[in-house]
Amino acid sequence: MQRSHRRYLSRIREVLCYRRIMKFGLHYQLSCSDSQSPVQRYRDTLEQAVYAEALGFESVWPVEQHFIADLSILPAPLLFLAAVAERTKALRLGIAIILLPLSHPIRIAEEIATLDVLSNGRVEFGIGRGAIPAHFSGFGIPQRESRDRFLEGLEIVLAAWKNDRISYHGRFFQIDNLTVVPKPVQQPHPPLRVACNSADTFELMGRLGYRIFAASQVNPYYRIKEFLSVYNEARAAAQHPGNGDDDFTLLTPLYVGENEAQIRQEMEPSVRHLLQTASSLLESAAVPEKVAAHIREVAERSRRLTYDRMSETMAIFDTPERCVERLGRLHEDFKMDRTICWFNPGGRVPHERVMRSMELFAEKVMPHFGQK
Repeated sequence: MQRSHRRYLSRIREVLCYRRIMKFGLHYQLSCSDSQSPVQRYRDTLEQAVYAEALGFESVWPVEQHFIADLSILPAPLLFLAAVAERTKALRLGIAIILLPLSHPIRIAEEIATLDVLSNGRVEFGIGRGAIPAHFSGFGIPQRESRDRFLEGLEIVLAAWKNDRISYHGRFFQIDNLTVVPKPVQQPHPPLRVACNSADTFELMGRLGYRIFAASQVNPYYRIKEFLSVYNEARAAAQHPGNGDDDFTLLTPLYVGENEAQIRQEMEPSVRHLLQTASSLLESAAVPEKVAAHIREVAERSRRLTYDRMSETMAIFDTPERCVERLGRLHEDFKMDRTICWFNPGGRVPHERVMRSMELFAEKVMPHFGQK
């Protein structure tokens, strides 16, 4: 018993060496059932985001989703962030993510720059290709074009911010001598980060030298570790200078409670709903053959997942002490300086319990990583 206790203390001391290196943000994906009020869901989420700043969280990161209430009723994250900007002073306004292939890049450049001006330079520009077929069919955009539209759109957005005037003639967009205003407060542009969920995207973003993030509800931690090796090798081969721990950000479902029984009682129904929604969407998806195998793999994994298995390999639903230990291990593997916490995956945890979990995390976990 004494030897086991010494090992535990040694492990805690080892974890404490990470006190100085981790920032924490909040992720929002607003699923809404028939029994929930969209108005209340938005009000509760806004209250959580504002409270996050007082607790010492560094950023908030809503995601753009469309057409499926069980998944999310948050199609316009920039509107939500504009409301957050007016109620906070220093909180970073991240987007995880804007679905770049679904919008005209000039409109995106204008709206992101406007938010950066409204917030006096607090925007974190997170973007991705998207993977849900209903998003593409709903906007009349072939999903097979997502990668090319993403790359062309990103080139236009960056050019619109960096140049007084822009002309561009590509496969999808024709732009002649436009002045895009306002320009972002942050120059040459807000920090850019790309969502990566497949080995192909990790490799491409490493080759292009962009900062990235990955979501553990899509790929388990061990798979993200494998993909990060692909990213780092591609980045090194392309001779891009590194940005240290800032190259990678982890987004993960996370919930802290007083004990395991209470955590399970509050989280399991929400997690079950998340997994059912994800597997149904993916299993019914008609996707390009190039990504079909990956989508089928993720769908099958979602169908077989249980609360316990997700908690072991894709999420942290635990006591504060165990959360400190597990975050320390993840930092050893991923070398990230920011973790984005999704406190209500599935959207079924009551607002007051989400707030209490945020308080516990801020009080008993964040101090071990150099935060308030």
